[in-house]
Amino acid sequence: MEDKWKEVIDKYEEHVYFHKIRIKGRGTALHVAVSNANEDSVKRLVDAIVKHDDQSGFEIKTERGDTPLHLAAYRGFKSMCQCIIGKYGERKHLIQVNNAKGETPLFCAVLARHKKTFLYLHHFFPSDITIAINNVGATILHVAIHREMFGMVESQRL
Repeated sequence: MEDKWKEVIDKYEEHVYFHKIRIKGRGTALHVAVSNANEDSVKRLVDAIVKHDDQSGFEIKTERGDTPLHLAAYRGFKSMCQCIIGKYGERKHLIQVNNAKGETPLFCAVLARHKKTFLYLHHFFPSDITIAINNVGATILHVAIHREMFGMVESQRL
């Protein structure tokens, strides 16, 4: 499989066209690398997208409306979230992107009980409540309380 990833990464480095190719039901190669917990490939794919200065490669959504950042947040892959967002938060706007259910990556981290990932994402927008509400009006506070995640509730105090 590693040979295949090398080939995919080479294509990503070659042309932006490859950043947008969707694999049926799975999203792009970046989505697949995140889903497969392939941190090295995620880093190299992100580097290739950044090299071409094409932010749209980070914004492509799966059929459920998830970006690669949604998937990384939901799985609790903080280091992948950091890689996708950028060392200096240069792509922090991705934290504000909603999936089909109106959930942001921040919301996904809470849903999946990943406190460290949540805290990392939250520090970019500590007072923006709009990134913490889904389509049915549930907030991350509702989710945290419902799932008895009181440590996250404490971190939400302003």
